[in-house]
Amino acid sequence: MTATAPDLIPLVPPKAQPLPIAPGEAIPLEHLSPHDLVTYFRCPHEMELHRSQHLSWRTGAPLAPRTPSGTVPLSHSPLFPPPVGDPRPVHGRLDVGPQDTLVYQDPDEPALPFLFPAERSHAHAFLRDHSATLEDRAWALSGRPDYVVRRPDGHFFPVEYKETHLFEDYPRHHGRFFDFLQVLAECRLVEATWGVAPVSGLVYYGDSSGGGEREGWVEVPYTGAPRAWLQTALQLIRADPVRAPVPQEGNCGHCEPNRDGLCAYPKVRFEDVHPSHRGEVPRARRFY
Repeated sequence: MTATAPDLIPLVPPKAQPLPIAPGEAIPLEHLSPHDLVTYFRCPHEMELHRSQHLSWRTGAPLAPRTPSGTVPLSHSPLFPPPVGDPRPVHGRLDVGPQDTLVYQDPDEPALPFLFPAERSHAHAFLRDHSATLEDRAWALSGRPDYVVRRPDGHFFPVEYKETHLFEDYPRHHGRFFDFLQVLAECRLVEATWGVAPVSGLVYYGDSSGGGEREGWVEVPYTGAPRAWLQTALQLIRADPVRAPVPQEGNCGHCEPNRDGLCAYPKVRFEDVHPSHRGEVPRARRFY
């Protein structure tokens, strides 16, 4: 395929056409999401419980997880961390360039901060002709970044917004490292949708409860080794026939299937006051 010059790349990609299914075609790949990648890296059994519970909701029939009863737990994640180096945090509000344009914003996240003036926001044009869920058919991946931004040179990148504050010990802080995995998967969705691989993606920490005093963002590299890691990680997830638990306090104390009494391997009881208990829509339960 002939590459399109960056200055000619459209803000809105062409509509995808259904792919024909030929007789005898191979079984489709198991569909995954950025949420699946994050939960598998933390605990494969947590991901499996999430998926089986979600499919049960969709089909109306009970679906048992593939993890065999009596599976021996793992002491750590079966995935190695992605080779993203040691990205350093940048303190302060995320500044977008004067010629940057917003080409996508998740319509189901009404509390997202406004980063662009109306004249540089074209997200409505995308949503008019496309699903809000970005889909990568080649890698069987789908999901929704919070934002997708187009640079004046024709490059695109996702921005994942977090309400929490920027941690000083980032990325060594356990929970925040998972944000890297999420934005890597979103970079791939941007690449599949607009046909241009992002150089990097951004995780933006708004510090909503602290009034922005510890606001900041982190740039996560994507091209090269991180992209190859992502492709391999998705292959390993699909090839795992067991999806064993990784019972650790940091995992189990914030695991929704543990909260719901679905996990037989918890190290500690669930500790979070989950958004669903406050009448909010829990983001972790949004599957695409």
